[in-house]
Amino acid sequence: MKRCIRAARAATMTETGSVISDFAMIVEDGVVLSCGKWSEIKGRCPSEVEDLGNVTIVPGLINAHAHLGLSHLQGMTVQGRGFTPWVQSLLASPLRELDRNSVAEAAQNMNNSGTAYVADISTTDTLKVAESLSETGLGFTAFCECMGQSLPKQGGRVFPEFSSAKGRIAGAGHALYSTHGDMLQAVKAADAAAGFPFSIHLAENEEEDLILAGEKCAFAEMLEGAGLLSKFPGMVRPVPYADSLGLLDSQTLAVHCVRVDRRDMDILKKRGTNVCLCPRSNEYIGEGRAPWEDIISVGINTCLGTDSIASNHDLNLWNELEYLLEHIDIFLDPVQALALVTANPARALGISGRYGSLEPGSQAAYAVMPREIENRLF
Repeated sequence: MKRCIRAARAATMTETGSVISDFAMIVEDGVVLSCGKWSEIKGRCPSEVEDLGNVTIVPGLINAHAHLGLSHLQGMTVQGRGFTPWVQSLLASPLRELDRNSVAEAAQNMNNSGTAYVADISTTDTLKVAESLSETGLGFTAFCECMGQSLPKQGGRVFPEFSSAKGRIAGAGHALYSTHGDMLQAVKAADAAAGFPFSIHLAENEEEDLILAGEKCAFAEMLEGAGLLSKFPGMVRPVPYADSLGLLDSQTLAVHCVRVDRRDMDILKKRGTNVCLCPRSNEYIGEGRAPWEDIISVGINTCLGTDSIASNHDLNLWNELEYLLEHIDIFLDPVQALALVTANPARALGISGRYGSLEPGSQAAYAVMPREIENRLF
């Protein structure tokens, strides 16, 4: 059944990047049929018109990095003490007890705040998380995260088969320090063969730098005790080492990138690698702050993620964007700012045209911009 949605303004996030006043779109079965100014659309509108009033709408938001399987752990981890104490507090919690009700509730809360698509990460329960997400209104890529030093078995799958109208399961590597290089390459190759994106936590914290440089630290001892510590060919840095493994290209989403320098950024830019920033999670844990300004200014495709509720205060992507806008030291125009949670993650995840914009053929999912962000951007 066709219907029409009208709003005072819309940032459509198409290639023209325009903000359309007195916007309207005709939708059917959750897909945009046509859109533009009300004066151009009204003659073709069906009788049912939903007028949202004096608001600005944008395409449904895309959370480029979350861990919904940890949604039952809110308030159970330490804040501001650094990565190793945070991991210790995480491991002391009921980590492996997937609570599907918590996953569903978290997904619903995200949807209620405007998120239409999520790139979720899980290590042991990916299929269950994907099944739970399929029952929600969210589109998704559920990343099955590989860890450990065991090499992939000949012919073995690195992520399970899964079919859903709402999403898919792809492969991810946890991190360079915790996942054997051969395993990372196998996962990357499997994703490429399937046409899926690949995700990895990269250059997230000081501990990663120390481990790859061959230095001892408490976190390295934890990994070694668990049989997860990787071995490296001499002193290496995270981004160049990931590049040497062939992990960095336009289908890769490098998450966090807190500790990257200009040489690292040049590599990421050259390879077309996408970067997902998680500003509030890094602040919550006490890992420091990524060089957001340089990452964006150098031209790297950049997006935002909330990470998990175990390392953040909520999973509201508007709050993530507002935090970044409050603390960033360069000017972002409205299109640049909104692209961080719409068009850019759509490009990174290979879902442009369906998500990340409002145009004929795209999903009709939209988000209403909070007034405080609207006042900041317009």
